[in-house]
Amino acid sequence: TGRYVVGRGRPQSEFDAEVVFRACERFGTAVEINSRPERLDPPNDLLALAVEVGCRFAINTDAHAPGQLEWQPYGADKAVETGVSIDRVVNSWSTDELLKWTRR
Repeated sequence: TGRYVVGRGRPQSEFDAEVVFRACERFGTAVEINSRPERLDPPNDLLALAVEVGCRFAINTDAHAPGQLEWQPYGADKAVETGVSIDRVVNSWSTDELLKWTRR
């Protein structure tokens, strides 16, 4: 949503999340969980909605340097908090499963 949760902060963007998440589910597009500490995006209420709609997810670090790869657990924690099951996290799949999904 583009928000910042630290420093001077920035609010999340305004959009019809249900419409977006339903489109993601319909067209097989993963919702990004951004693990960057100042982002931790999307917020839990939107993640819960995406779970309810049936979306898949990709947890990433938004890393700009090798040491920032250590942020992955922050996104994984958000996923657990909001009920994202591991089978819906595309970057937890085997290479074969992921490639099959991307070829659809």
